[in-house]
Amino acid sequence: MDKEKKITQGNKLFLCFEERIGQKRQTGKESTADLYRAVTNWLKQFTGGEGLEFGMITQLFVADFETFLESKGLKTNSVNTYLSNFRALYHSVANEYKKKIKDDPFANLKIKPQPTAKRALSRKVMEEIAGLKLDDKPELKVAADLSLFSFMACGMAFVDLVHLKAENIKEGEIIYNRQKTGTEIRIGITDGMKMILDKYRQEGTPYLFPLLKDENGSYEDYKLLLKCQNEALKEIGQFLVEPIVLTTYRFRHTWASEALLCNTPMAVISQALGHTSEKTTRFYLALLNQSVMNKANKLIIKSVENLLVEAV
Repeated sequence: MDKEKKITQGNKLFLCFEERIGQKRQTGKESTADLYRAVTNWLKQFTGGEGLEFGMITQLFVADFETFLESKGLKTNSVNTYLSNFRALYHSVANEYKKKIKDDPFANLKIKPQPTAKRALSRKVMEEIAGLKLDDKPELKVAADLSLFSFMACGMAFVDLVHLKAENIKEGEIIYNRQKTGTEIRIGITDGMKMILDKYRQEGTPYLFPLLKDENGSYEDYKLLLKCQNEALKEIGQFLVEPIVLTTYRFRHTWASEALLCNTPMAVISQALGHTSEKTTRFYLALLNQSVMNKANKLIIKSVENLLVEAV
């Protein structure tokens, strides 16, 4: 029985969504799979556990689902995330099963992200974190070091940091592919970065930072590490002169903001962060010289790095 016939004979759309979620997990797209799972669960709540057919998805259905999400007290950006993933799920399944869509139920959907609170930290705060004495709190010291490394490594995402291996270091650079997009990123290793790498290097593990249990660490292992890291950062934030909430993402955002303040070209910033969504940026990325990005990074992290090196 072919897929088109299979789906038109009454099978629930939820089954198709489950299949798509499984496909994403098989290809390593765990974050996308988690989002698809979340929106599927919300849809099941919305329909009261009833089956879902293609014909039931109309513009009115989408509008009512949006109202339902809002009634649950979800923030605007959370509602937008679930709606955009619902749209992606619907269209991907429709395309796979060759369903002809006469009237796109998402045609009137307007996704307008709401500006979030400023996430970047000031350079003063970064310097304060670099100068914290946490030797009597080893777990917090590790969390602080990892975050400072993330900042100095051009805002490296935590998921990429924990997966770094010795093979990613070549001729004084860290060369890796972003877990999220697959984009290759090259970063010159500075003195501060090397100091932290040397500090955590261990025999018997393929990783530069011995955090994952084994070479085939699961996505669940990573999520547990991320949770522990953010909990430690939350505690670290309370040691600052002006206590703030710290998360792994704030250090990535801080590097990008500092880069802008240093008049770093947008294309250099995009290359360093591994962004691939802007066509214009991708065009400029191909023209960049690696030394431009290394020079920009040394300027951005100079004050924080000096504090670390001088403390040794």
